[in-house]
Amino acid sequence: MQFHIMSYLVNRKLLLLLCMAGLFSCKKSSETTDDNTNTTTTNRFNINASLVTPNATTEANALYTFFKNNYGKKIISGVMTLNSFDETSWLKTNTGKEPAIVGVDFMHCNRGYTWYDNDQTIKDAKAYWDRNGIPVFTWHWRDPSRATEEFYTSNTSFDISKVNDTTTAEYKAMISDIDFIAGQLKKLQDQKVPVLWRPLHEAAGGWFWWGAKGAAPCKKLYQLMYNRMVNYHGLKNLIWVWTHEANDDAWYPGDEYVDIVGRDIYKTGDHTSQFTEFSTMNTLYSKKKMVTLSECGSMPDVDNLVKDSAAWLWFMPWYGDFVRSSTYNSLDLWKKMFASDYVITLDEMPSLK
Repeated sequence: MQFHIMSYLVNRKLLLLLCMAGLFSCKKSSETTDDNTNTTTTNRFNINASLVTPNATTEANALYTFFKNNYGKKIISGVMTLNSFDETSWLKTNTGKEPAIVGVDFMHCNRGYTWYDNDQTIKDAKAYWDRNGIPVFTWHWRDPSRATEEFYTSNTSFDISKVNDTTTAEYKAMISDIDFIAGQLKKLQDQKVPVLWRPLHEAAGGWFWWGAKGAAPCKKLYQLMYNRMVNYHGLKNLIWVWTHEANDDAWYPGDEYVDIVGRDIYKTGDHTSQFTEFSTMNTLYSKKKMVTLSECGSMPDVDNLVKDSAAWLWFMPWYGDFVRSSTYNSLDLWKKMFASDYVITLDEMPSLK
């Protein structure tokens, strides 16, 4: 042991002399270790340079670049809404700030509801983008056959496995719905609005009809949707987000169909960084995909995010009590998050137009 110590000291002194003589680079290595988490804090990621959509719009590329530039350095704040700006307005009233990301849902679209404006989500997305905000779209896709108005597996028998047979009524119904939603998203493209697009979320959980028949048909439907929207309808403004569930490797559509990978975590009162989940996903997707907390009940405390170097791209509590009740997230925590230099709020967003 003593010999090794002496050898180390001699080598260190020699290195120092070489540095002083200019014969050796003495810059600190770009790869360092975080003492708190024992994780590498640089060279942690090898993020895909470009979006999976060929010739993506200028705005989509600008948004993706913004994400890459901030990934691992800051987290982007978000919140899900049920009705137009209900939660963003509540947060503004109670904290003085709004999140950078607004979550909206196509859940009520294309169902013939007389009480609903099919363009409302499009209007909301455009209005937030005009303020430098970022829209993320989810689709609680109701029974395409119209036999029910349900999306939960327990309440509809719609058979996703028919995606493999183009002659079936089920296949045609799915295509019809995809075409309608593509038309809505095209309206945003025409207005130069990029979209975080998160279809078929939580598939491997099995609780939605798109996950009811296992991995193969769901994977096929995701790929079909991508090809229909991108190659048939010419949508170039989408950033594709896959929502990962535990042990869902067989469900993953493939790197060529996914830009960002999300995780939905609901743990009441748990404000830890969820670092284990983050680290697992970072490894699972070979550090190539940015990882995000696409939904949550209780959000991570910013202090824990920083301490653990849990580099989630954004966080997004669900609407209602998940935003407003201290059971999940206290108002003091919201204020703390929005006041932190690590958290990007709407007023701090640059124009990406």
